[in-house]
Amino acid sequence: MDHWFYNEALKVVFPLLDSKDLASCMLVCRQWRDIASDDYIWKCICTQKWPSITKKPPFGTTYHRLFVTFCKPPLQPPLPLARLSLNDLVFYIDLWSDKTLIYSNAVLGSALLVGLNTIPAGISDVLRSHLENSDCKMLLQLEPKITIPQGVTVTASVLVARTDTDKMACIMHKSIFDYIDLTTSRALSYDYLKFSPRHPFVSDIRAWVSLLILTNGSIGMNMDVFGLEIDFCDVARSENEIIWLLDMLDWK
Repeated sequence: MDHWFYNEALKVVFPLLDSKDLASCMLVCRQWRDIASDDYIWKCICTQKWPSITKKPPFGTTYHRLFVTFCKPPLQPPLPLARLSLNDLVFYIDLWSDKTLIYSNAVLGSALLVGLNTIPAGISDVLRSHLENSDCKMLLQLEPKITIPQGVTVTASVLVARTDTDKMACIMHKSIFDYIDLTTSRALSYDYLKFSPRHPFVSDIRAWVSLLILTNGSIGMNMDVFGLEIDFCDVARSENEIIWLLDMLDWK
């Protein structure tokens, strides 16, 4: 009788607990676990979390399984290795000052990961810290450096080619450097990536090109540019993420 009463008392108490406390009770002993596994108890918890679940109970599953599956957002699994490699990509970079070409180069993707040959003196502490940290960055040193006069419009165009398929994609087309971040000593330009029709729900992801400025220049002063950086910081920060993103472009 005592054992029966004890079990019945637990069956009354357990439906009053929240999910966290009930899960803790299941760890106390086998008896508590067996009682707490009763699907009626988990139905009560699911009803509190999703009241509409009582309108049409789900088929083919238990309330306990339903709760465990959807009670919290799933952990984002790591990306598998991309099919591409930066060794398969060539970036074509052109900078224009008004209508005058001021820089043009074709660079292997893996070379951009190597970074700058030297970090010059005369840059801001914030920019130096950014360049010296170990995060994945796509950097290119401009040798010799470029001096951009005040009052001119500077634009960037970036194409990328795949050596494995002989196809190309556009990353940036005549995008204007219309903002100077004085804190990080960078002039910034961006464009929205164009994705393959096979990825119709991917949009509004930007590619950024930053001009790295030697001095803490301000608007209205000449700027000495010693390097540039390409990044996709909206969504991709690691090398593998960048390659996955580029693989989804509209290659032609």
